[in-house]
Amino acid sequence: SSLCSPFAARARTAGPAARLRHYLRAPAPPPALWGMPLYEEKLINPLAVRFTQQHIRTTFRDGRPVEPTVHEIEAMPGDGEYDVILRAPFPHIEIIRWSPPDHGGDDGAGEGARERHWFTLDNRRLYCLQRAAAALLPKRVAAVVEILYADAGAVRRKYDSESRGLGVSVSHSCKQAALFHWNWQHEVLPPRGSTVASLYRAHLARQALLADDGRTTVDQPQ
Repeated sequence: SSLCSPFAARARTAGPAARLRHYLRAPAPPPALWGMPLYEEKLINPLAVRFTQQHIRTTFRDGRPVEPTVHEIEAMPGDGEYDVILRAPFPHIEIIRWSPPDHGGDDGAGEGARERHWFTLDNRRLYCLQRAAAALLPKRVAAVVEILYADAGAVRRKYDSESRGLGVSVSHSCKQAALFHWNWQHEVLPPRGSTVASLYRAHLARQALLADDGRTTVDQPQ
């Protein structure tokens, strides 16, 4: 099966080491977070997670193409509020609640906290998950993610999205012109002339996504 591919095996072994290197460089967490885990696995709709970078390449770091990986993602029976759980041939993406500079906020608590959303640095994997989730709409879709409690500044350093994380350009290289642009909202809008039932299903799907996007604490995604 797709989960037994060499790509999946190598990716699973790389995740923990990368996380360890990340947190060894991170500053000490505030006292409020002492005794809490560094991350926690939860379920959330990948369409409620945003990109941190404007461009992604058509290949993963090991040279494997991104596009065929979309079709390796399996749709498993849902649990609780979700109809479908995605099972992907790569490690879970890591997400963090964050407010980009162009949202009028910062990384600290305050006025900008109201503009926070879920973001990830795993942009190519998020693209794959969003492609799979969008194809299953209006079903309520989720994927297992790892919610981070702290960030060493990598998100702010790497963030260069021009769409506040809603879309991403895909190209062979950052030096080459984009092959296409992905924004799931543009892909799933009901076509003109849709029935009332279709429009209502699309409305319900969007409301469910907004609910996941609006979850503000790490213990809310199920």
